[in-house]
Formats: sequence, structure tokens, C-alpha cells
Amino acid sequence: MTFEPDRVDTVLVDSYSTLVDELSTRRALEKHTDNPEAVARIWDLRGSLYGITSALLDDFKPTRDRYRVSLEYALQTAGVEVSAAEREAILDTVDDLDVYDDVREGLERLIDDGYEIYMLSNGDPEMLDELVVHADVDDLLSDTISAADAGVCKPGRELYRHAAHRAGTAVSRIVHVTASWYDVQGALYTGMQGVWMNRAGTEWEEILRDPHLEIETFHELADELGA
Repeated sequence: MTFEPDRVDTVLVDSYSTLVDELSTRRALEKHTDNPEAVARIWDLRGSLYGITSALLDDFKPTRDRYRVSLEYALQTAGVEVSAAEREAILDTVDDLDVYDDVREGLERLIDDGYEIYMLSNGDPEMLDELVVHADVDDLLSDTISAADAGVCKPGRELYRHAAHRAGTAVSRIVHVTASWYDVQGALYTGMQGVWMNRAGTEWEEILRDPHLEIETFHELADELGA
């Protein structure tokens, strides 16, 4: 696919793994395991699987609940024993994830060029309130849109259509930027342009559709849009 800057009126951005590093939860796991990176990845992947399954079966569950259960799964899988209080302390780190260096200045460039930016996330509304303040982007976003608002997680198409309605923009005039492979697919199959934020420097998984554009920072998107 070819990215079409002239077909972009509104920018949607994902939250976790796009604005903030979801695997920075490993810091809280370091004192409990010799392999915090692996446990953090299991936690992240299992939580995503719960969200995809809930979307497929039309059985919505709040993200905080999914994170709690997926953390328990990751700890059990890795044979890590923690107290209930320690588990809650680890869970709370999702509100204090590392912010990627390009986020603030990259989004400012888009704003300065006249684009409205909306956050589209599986996160619960209260989680997103914490995130936008922590990431210092609350003044840059026109709105934050949670899966809870539509009662469906990504990549359910209803959520992307709901976001388009909230933004007052036709789906064909929206570009969605995300580090998540399945989130790119959700946007593409809804009719948006999909941009893959390749934060990890990995290869695109060539099944289903390809993104319109692959970038590593928001500055690259600003360049493509002429911002």
C-alpha cells in the first residue's frame, strides 16, 4: 500500500507501546525474577490475547481486569511467587510506563501543521486520564477514546467506526498510528490508512494486509505529512 498524505484530515494514535513502552513494566519485576523481560512480554501478550478474544466473542471486559489476570498468568507461567500486595504494586506500574522520547515534539509538529490528534486505546478511561498526564500530551489531544466507550476492544471494527464518529471525520480521511500489528489490521479493515510505529525494530509480519507506512518515530510521520 502507498501512504496518501493528501487523504489525511485527522490523526489517531494508539497509547500503550506507541506513546509509552509497555515492556517497561520489567522494572517492577526485576526484584522478583532473573528474567523480567520475558515475564513482561508474557504479561503483555496474554493481555492482548484476552482483548482480541473478548472482541471476537463480543464479551467486553475492562482493561484493568485483563491486565490483572494476565499478570497472574505471566507470574504463574514463569514460576514467580509474589504476595497479593506485591502483585498489585506490579500492576500499578502500567500507570508509570516510560514515555518514548519523540512523543511530545513529534505530536507538536502535527498540531502546528493543523492536524487534530485523537488517542484511540483499549485502556479504561481512568487509565487514559493517567497516561495523558504522565506522557505530557493532555494539551495536544482533541480527545481520548477508550474501548470502554464502544464496549469492544481492538481490533473490533466498531471501535474504529466509533472513533471516526467521535472525531467527526470519515474513516477514509483518518490515519491511525500504532505499534500493534493487530491494531494496524483493525484500522485497515475499517477503511483507515494504517501506519505501523515500529518501536522494536522488527520485521513486519506479512499476513493479511500491509500498513500504508512504517515509521520509527512521530517525526517521520510529520515529515511524510509535510509538517
